[in-house]
Amino acid sequence: MNHQYHASYENIMLRPLERKDIENLRVWRNDATQTRFLRKIDHITPEMQEKWYESYLKDNDTIAFAIEETEHLHRMVGSLSLYDFREEQAEIGRLQVGDMEARGHGIGGKSFVLAMMVAFRKMGLKKIIASVHQENQAAYKSYLKIGFQVCGSHPASVGGIEDEIWIDEKRLTEVNGYTEEIKM
Repeated sequence: MNHQYHASYENIMLRPLERKDIENLRVWRNDATQTRFLRKIDHITPEMQEKWYESYLKDNDTIAFAIEETEHLHRMVGSLSLYDFREEQAEIGRLQVGDMEARGHGIGGKSFVLAMMVAFRKMGLKKIIASVHQENQAAYKSYLKIGFQVCGSHPASVGGIEDEIWIDEKRLTEVNGYTEEIKM
């Protein structure tokens, strides 16, 4: 979906995904070492990525964000999405911090909080849901630290089990004191 949502905190900025970003996404998504817990897909060509982007712009059920690191790297380092909107809730996911220099600095967790604040404060959503693979310990710890609560589980398409998790704005702000400092 073509949108104009922005949010920033400290050295992280979320902005709308742009055409200039899609080659990085393609390269990162084609790297099997980075996509173990993502839905399996074949190798993505530049033409396939362009077609995906054109389709995304017309998709009213997905908001994709580019994640930029603004203090040291000064570039896009990943992406994440809000999608599957229904009855005052949406799913959050498709997070990838693909830039290897950006990994291990808490960018994924901060980006999740920024996107959820957009969902709660700008879009009026009441609840955010997600799925996290039980073996994806880095993501799992980050979700629990943010304030997500486990509400169920299901078999993962990549094997193993994914836990279903949820959060609302009250729980998010109770756990994350910096949410008042987010700029939107």
